[in-house]
Amino acid sequence: MAYTCITTETRDHVALIRLDRPKALNALNETLLAELVDALQKCDADDEIGCIVITGNEKAFAAGADIKQMPPMSSVDIFKQDRFAGEVNALEQIR
Repeated sequence: MAYTCITTETRDHVALIRLDRPKALNALNETLLAELVDALQKCDADDEIGCIVITGNEKAFAAGADIKQMPPMSSVDIFKQDRFAGEVNALEQIR
């Protein structure tokens, strides 16, 4: 999978995943979260990797959710929708 919102590299036994949406201060959108889950699952399955580091860039780690992608809903409606439950559940499985 080619990534557009993150970069990855491995140094010795350490995987480095960098959030890479500098214009949006690394705000978390659907694409970034899907890429992050994919990269983490690949790292987790690789016996050569002993540590995973997730980092941002010089300005921000992550600005939070990308509100530009949110539909015109109230915050209560968004909370009830639980939009990123699948990604969060997948992240919880990473060792």
